Order: sequence, then C-alpha cells, then structure tokens
Amino acid sequence: MRSHTQSFLAGHPGQAIFAAPPVAGPGRPPRRRLLVSCAERILAWFRKSQQIRPPAGVVKVNLGSGLSVAPGWINVDGSLKTAFARLPRLALRLIYPLLSAPTYPFEKFAQTLHGNVFVTHNLKYGVPLPANSAEFIFSSHVIHHLYKDQARSLLTDAYRVLKPGGTIRIAVPDLEYIVGLYLQGRREEAIENYLFYPSASRSELSTRRYQYDFTLLKKLLESVGFDRVRRCKYQQGDTPDVEQLDRLPGETLFLEAKKPNWRKGYFVLDDDVQQVRLSKT
Repeated sequence: MRSHTQSFLAGHPGQAIFAAPPVAGPGRPPRRRLLVSCAERILAWFRKSQQIRPPAGVVKVNLGSGLSVAPGWINVDGSLKTAFARLPRLALRLIYPLLSAPTYPFEKFAQTLHGNVFVTHNLKYGVPLPANSAEFIFSSHVIHHLYKDQARSLLTDAYRVLKPGGTIRIAVPDLEYIVGLYLQGRREEAIENYLFYPSASRSELSTRRYQYDFTLLKKLLESVGFDRVRRCKYQQGDTPDVEQLDRLPGETLFLEAKKPNWRKGYFVLDDDVQQVRLSKT
C-alpha cells in the first residue's frame, strides 16, 4: 500500500473543503479561517508519520516554503493550499479565494503550485525525509512561529536529514532590528509586525512564538550539532538559488551552518556521525 505522500506525489489530490462566508465579529477570526485551520490540523495529523523518498541527484529541501519556492527544491509546508497542488486549473480557481490572499494573483498561484514539488506536512512533526539524504536545507521565516523547544526539535531533525558536510540556511526576523524599531519610538510597528498580532484573524501556523538575534540562533544551531555558523548577506552564501528564495532583506537575519563531516580526532562512519578516536601513526 502506498503512503499518503506517495499517493500525493503521484497526483492523487486531497478532498477540497469549501467554506461558508466569513462571520464578522470583534476578536474572532472569520469562519473561513477557522475551517482552513481545522483542516490543516487534521491533515497534518494524518500525515505526521509520512516519509518521502528523495529523487536522485542533489537534494534541496525548503522547510515551511509557502509559495516562496525555486525550481528543483522539495517544498515542505503545512498550509492547506499545498495539498491541492495537483488539482486541475479549474478546481484551483474554485478554491483560490479560500486559500490565498487577495494580493496574490491567481495566475501566479496556479503556476507556482503546478510547477513545483510540494509535500504537505506540519514541521512540528519533523522533516519527512530519511537520514543523511539532503545536501541543502533552507527555511525562511519559519522557526520563530515555533516555541523554542519545538524549534530545537525541528533543527535536530534537519541535522538528521542533512548529509555530512551539508548546509542549512535559516532566515528569521532579526531581534536586533525589532528592538531598534522600538527604541526609535516605532512601538506599534515593532510589537504588531513582529511580536504579537493585534487581532485573532491570522492562522495558527503564523502565530509568533519566539524571536532570535545572531547570538541566540547561533547558540541554538550549535546546541543540536551544527558548526561553522556564520551570518550571511541577503542573497549571498553557499546555498543555491538564494536569489529566488531570500526575502525581506531589511528586517531579516540570514545564517548558514554546516553538518560536520569531520572533526579533529573524529570522522564520519556509515550513516551516523560517530565519535571514533583516530589512531595516531
């Protein structure tokens, strides 16, 4: 029997959910948003144990991609729209008002879903790939939507998935930038754009739960085993396709780190990083 992911990649779409008109009310999200959030949680639970088989060649994984993608990447995202990537154009047109912001044109919406590989998966359940299977992992404006312990678990699983010597690139809102806004007197901008939402109209997936500066994020990456952590400039680094993937340069902290393929006195053995003392000759 094929897994959920195998069926999805083979072109078997999920069941579309059509929402009732939004219900207005202070402090309450629209009914449409509630239904989408509920569907996302249910779908995530059913697919929480999935694992995909990556294709041959260089494997590049975009965690929490949304529709910010580049050709050749496996895009892992928990939003409902990615589950309908294989639907025909007419069906996408019907569900487009439910799943996309009005500012996102339908043509771009359909082209992005049809022209790229998406795996619908909530990252709270880890990365749905085998150990030591990817050369690159990219994640932009994702981990601050997780509690710190959840972010550590995700990065631990990303470490597992990366091949020795592989690169992870993380982009997050820069806490130093946020604090700078506040100290400049731009209090509401700092609080409402980066710390808390002023209303309940947003998805649970987009709730902000932690923020990082360079020191905090470097410490977190190193705590799960990454080394050679460095700050990168916008659209610069060892990760391919950053010209298409990087976004929001003014507010964003970009970091890259490596999964060690050797350390002084240690080497990589089989599928796991084994700490085996090298004999002296």
